[in-house]
Amino acid sequence: MSLCPVLDINDPAVRRWQQRRPRPMPEVQDRVREILQEIEAGGEAAVLARVRQLDAPNLENLWVTEEELEAATVDEAQLAAITQMIERVRDFHEVQLGVLTEGWEELNGTYGWRMDACEGAEFTGLVGQRMMPVRRAGVYVPGGKADYPSSVAMNAIPALVAGVQDVILASPPKPDGTLNAAMLVTARQLGLRKILKAGGAVAMGALAFGWEGFERVDLVVGPGNAYVNEAKRQLWGAVGVDQYAAASEVCVWALEDAPAEYAAADWLTQIEHAADNVGVLVVGSHEQSAEILKAAEDQLAFAERRDSMRAALRDFGVVVVCPDPAQAVTFINGFAPEHLSILGDEASQWIGDIRNAGCIALGLNTPQSAGDYAAGPSHTLPTSGAARFGGPLNVQTFLKFQSLIHLAEEDLEVLAPVIETMGQLEGFPAHANGASVRSRRV
Repeated sequence: MSLCPVLDINDPAVRRWQQRRPRPMPEVQDRVREILQEIEAGGEAAVLARVRQLDAPNLENLWVTEEELEAATVDEAQLAAITQMIERVRDFHEVQLGVLTEGWEELNGTYGWRMDACEGAEFTGLVGQRMMPVRRAGVYVPGGKADYPSSVAMNAIPALVAGVQDVILASPPKPDGTLNAAMLVTARQLGLRKILKAGGAVAMGALAFGWEGFERVDLVVGPGNAYVNEAKRQLWGAVGVDQYAAASEVCVWALEDAPAEYAAADWLTQIEHAADNVGVLVVGSHEQSAEILKAAEDQLAFAERRDSMRAALRDFGVVVVCPDPAQAVTFINGFAPEHLSILGDEASQWIGDIRNAGCIALGLNTPQSAGDYAAGPSHTLPTSGAARFGGPLNVQTFLKFQSLIHLAEEDLEVLAPVIETMGQLEGFPAHANGASVRSRRV
């Protein structure tokens, strides 16, 4: 029995892979609504009660203490890996900030540009924009079935580089009330001291509403389960959110010369997270499909999470056979994968054709996991086709713009007729009057 369906590109069943979208579950919606209402009304006490109910029955303190943070240790090799990961991710986002702000004026932690209010005239007025970070951001780090120190770095570093003043972490505690030591070490390396022991919708509500002595945040980011994402959906407006995420997904496009074991390894990488992860393999022939499926079977035989990985491929995996590379490009752009690998010696020739993907790993020397841990870009990416209109979490996620208008008398003289005419045209004479009462023509 095959690991997953193998479909020709013209099979009608292929279309459903390109029409997918997040589908909220009514039972999750109701549970999240109940939790958020409790937390908004009850504050810290409600948060503690829910954490005790859901995660750590004997938890006494919602916050990681200085003693806990300082006591966390990892072995020498792990510390070296964490340190290098932090350096790579920080370097990447510092370069990004430099590119974004090149040519902008810096003033008190903000960046700005301006132009004459009326081009071509020697006026003193101006229009322009300021770009500045949000003041407080909440970073959610998943827990439960696995520990994710990488998510601390991938989500917090872009905020820190952007200049966010307060970055608060939140993660579900283990039943004994502790958090993963590697996660705490990563936080300590980054200088993060405010860490909330709460998970799921409880954490989202705590960050969004706050309570006396804990000010709410302006933005929450980070991956999570269905409860985290439903809470983000319901909280939008009460707090900013990065994206409405769904299960992790990968698409591997194996060109003709791609080694089967490479393609299999990258195909299996992202579905290691959970049994609802999505794995799509795009190949040029049925013969190539069979070779890669055989390599995947060989690798699964030794995988620690092979049962859930097989379930993911069975229920959410597919091989799409595209003899024509142009068909493969069309399929991939329609699928808009979170993670995309293009495997082959000439992989880079296709980069100009791929418009929709969260992160693209190119060539034979770029494993999928490079993006998860070491390359530099954040691994928090758009899912469920959202790469058609969205992108990875990055420095820009934490930056906001303000528009500035400062007109001189001469500027208003030029612009007043436009303001007055448009106000009358749209049936808003008070709009027109705002210019009329100031104009020297009155």
